[in-house]
Amino acid sequence: MKNFILSYWLGIVILFTLFYWEQSPLSFHINNFQVNITSYFTSLLLAPGMMEANKIFISSSYVLVIEKACNGLIPYFFFLASIAAFPSTLKHKIKWAIVGYLFISAINLFRIWFVTQFVLEEKNNFSLAHDYLGNGLLILTGLILFTSFIKTRKINTEEITSKISSEIRLF
Repeated sequence: MKNFILSYWLGIVILFTLFYWEQSPLSFHINNFQVNITSYFTSLLLAPGMMEANKIFISSSYVLVIEKACNGLIPYFFFLASIAAFPSTLKHKIKWAIVGYLFISAINLFRIWFVTQFVLEEKNNFSLAHDYLGNGLLILTGLILFTSFIKTRKINTEEITSKISSEIRLF
């Protein structure tokens, strides 16, 4: 457990330093790419003319902007760090990294559409829809994905046998 926690936090630091920190040149390109993808697919979910670039026009004076913090990468990095730190095969980790990215991205699109619908009803709904319901949905998605990752991993019996026999030799 201690190894998992240390590996998890190290993974978080590495992922956010390389792919999210403002000073990282890689971060700028990855986040712009993700914002553009998210904006494109969001535009397909909304009424024609409601979106331009990464802006969703609620009214002439109220605009929602899809920015770096809205592109779905933050919950994905938390998920990715957790599966990287958890013992499993590399093949299983790669499979779930891809599944997680696709699923979190899809849920993020739904979240943006959901926030937009709430705000269209009443502009004061933004905080409730975005900060609580939408982000709660992303947290729940990450937890469900991580639980599924754990439940579907194959236990390496050789590794377990080796650990047990080495522990027995210690006694």
